[in-house]
Amino acid sequence: MQIWGWDLALALEKAEHSKISHFYYDYLQDALKVFKTAILCFECRKDTEGSVAAALDMSHRIKGNAAMYGHGKLGLMAAESEVLLRKLDSNAKPDEAHLSLMHLTQKIELICEEIDLGQTEHNFRKPFIEIHNEELKVVEEDIGLKRKTILVAYCDVWVSNLIASLFTSEFDVKICKDEEEFLSEALLRKPNLIILENGFGHTGSFKLFETLKQSTYTKDTPILMTFEANRPQEIAKAISLGVYDFVDNKNDILNVVDASRNILHKINQKVLIVDDDFIVRELLSDVLSGSGFEVETASDGLEALDCLSKSKPNIVLLDRFMPGLDGGSVLYEIKNNPELQSIPVLILTAMVNRREATSWFERGAADFIPKPFDPEEVLMRIKQHMEIPKQRNFG
Repeated sequence: MQIWGWDLALALEKAEHSKISHFYYDYLQDALKVFKTAILCFECRKDTEGSVAAALDMSHRIKGNAAMYGHGKLGLMAAESEVLLRKLDSNAKPDEAHLSLMHLTQKIELICEEIDLGQTEHNFRKPFIEIHNEELKVVEEDIGLKRKTILVAYCDVWVSNLIASLFTSEFDVKICKDEEEFLSEALLRKPNLIILENGFGHTGSFKLFETLKQSTYTKDTPILMTFEANRPQEIAKAISLGVYDFVDNKNDILNVVDASRNILHKINQKVLIVDDDFIVRELLSDVLSGSGFEVETASDGLEALDCLSKSKPNIVLLDRFMPGLDGGSVLYEIKNNPELQSIPVLILTAMVNRREATSWFERGAADFIPKPFDPEEVLMRIKQHMEIPKQRNFG
């Protein structure tokens, strides 16, 4: 049986293999190549182009991120391999590291087989999920993520086109002609703003509103609802549901456009993510951009300082351990720069004890986010440290 529209979205959220699992699949495929090359080096008694060192680095990364994606046992196995690989220069036996890598590789292959099975059974990998890095870049280019995106849902397509024409030079606008298109586009595009006319859709705009707010993909997306004149009861219901803003005359297009611009300018908050782990950067970027934040990433400390010299973010997520310039050095540079020192810095780390935490706070850190982390918890902490615009008080 085929699944269409929002039924597909609900199936996606309830599926055993989550979006994170699918995205992690490519990461594990890359890890398999690294580990199999290292295993071959052990068997040939020769390390070719630092393959064992690459396996050590990958083991360390998987140790830190596996539990985050629901694979705690894999993280423990990676930690064991990391310890044995680090001891190779001492008196450790290469056979122990070799065997540990083989077990780790077998575990990753089993996980990938399970994800493959989930993809085959549910057949929902596209268009809602793009797990391959190159495919993800193509989707980002196609839907214009470099500019903010607005989803317009009006019963009269002519009105939608008029609204879109007034935004063309500033934002990317997608016009939705029916409920199915509206729901699927909301999932795929994760727009920065949704303009929803009361009465749109065959199930009703309030039902659509509730559905969007129940989804992890769109629950934080600001929604501007428009109404016919003199509809106080319907407006009151929208307020009770948590609408971000409203226009009490849907045909006052200039007012709709002005209200939309005000919302988008208010939510223009920027987060800089600094982490040497690609999968962490991509996961956090996906969650934060889907909640309306502008996101910039850096893979090491030097790249982070370069980003900070060009633009000032509202908050920094900073990994503690990175090659080259570590998180402590970046924090020092931020807190000793008068133009940057007011930026809250949240430290990403797998190792925090009371004494160390005190030291980081003394140096200016605003908070800690322990690894493995829940992306939704990261989002919540960022909002706590940012001056996020509150919902309009209609009382």
